[in-house]
Amino acid sequence: MKNALKSIVFIGILFVLLISISYLLLPREGVFRYGIIKTAEYEILGEKKDSIDVVFVGDSLIYSGISPMEIWNQFGYTSFDMANAAQLLEVSYKDIQVAIESQHPKFIFLESNVLYRESKNKPWNYDWVHFFETYVPIQKYHDNWKKYVLPWIDDTAKFSRINVYKGFRYITDHQKGTNLSYMDYSKKVKKIPEENKKWLQKIQALCQENHVTLLLISTPNMKNWNYKKHNGTKEVADEYGIEFLDLNIDNPVQIEWSIDSRDGGNHLNYKGAKKLSHYLGEYLKKTGILTDHRSDSHYESWNEAYQVYSNHLK
Repeated sequence: MKNALKSIVFIGILFVLLISISYLLLPREGVFRYGIIKTAEYEILGEKKDSIDVVFVGDSLIYSGISPMEIWNQFGYTSFDMANAAQLLEVSYKDIQVAIESQHPKFIFLESNVLYRESKNKPWNYDWVHFFETYVPIQKYHDNWKKYVLPWIDDTAKFSRINVYKGFRYITDHQKGTNLSYMDYSKKVKKIPEENKKWLQKIQALCQENHVTLLLISTPNMKNWNYKKHNGTKEVADEYGIEFLDLNIDNPVQIEWSIDSRDGGNHLNYKGAKKLSHYLGEYLKKTGILTDHRSDSHYESWNEAYQVYSNHLK
């Protein structure tokens, strides 16, 4: 009993230390403006207010497949990934609320795979993972210790503790995807759950009220996507008047499943993300709405962040 009590006390002290260290590593600007917990939960709050043009919202397909720094380097548009593994649509709604309140982006892309994930089917550990990401964000900001302890050897020291990946997760692993017939044509329709349709309507209304263009996007994914889901998403998109980009149809991104996936066709790796990011940059360029900020002194931190990002990749 005595040993058990010691173990509990030790775990408790360790947990408090992890929380304390985590808070020290958070983006300071966000902490001062929005508070500790909210900044830990929403990484985008570490960015300068009203500085983000585009927000990508969804699950792991987003943070694996879209690199805002690649879009910045090639097109000069500022963007951010707001995504978590197995994300639910109601969580996406909250993310979009935060993005609009803090950034007022011109475009929001919502990963359509999230439309098919019901709350009642969420993974058993979903709430625990979310809890630790919020209250123990050291896992996300662990590299920031260098900026205090060894600032002279870390090229990110000049930044106010902002993640230069902008929500993207850099992974170079590759495993060949083999289900090349995953998008064979079908007339069948995979229906979106009614509860999720209501959440999508709320998201659409929120975007319309704030003059933000909402788009549904299906990023390349041969394990969890098919023509039945395409038909179901298109049906709802047409009904609500939302543009739907299914990048699995005819492979416009030119994904090579032999080298561009990290896990057999489920998520893209860095090579695939570069291709997808370039495609989305070209898409945004064709709208003629966004401005190239690369020569704007107000966005110089993005040029500096890209240099850090590039060095990290090397």
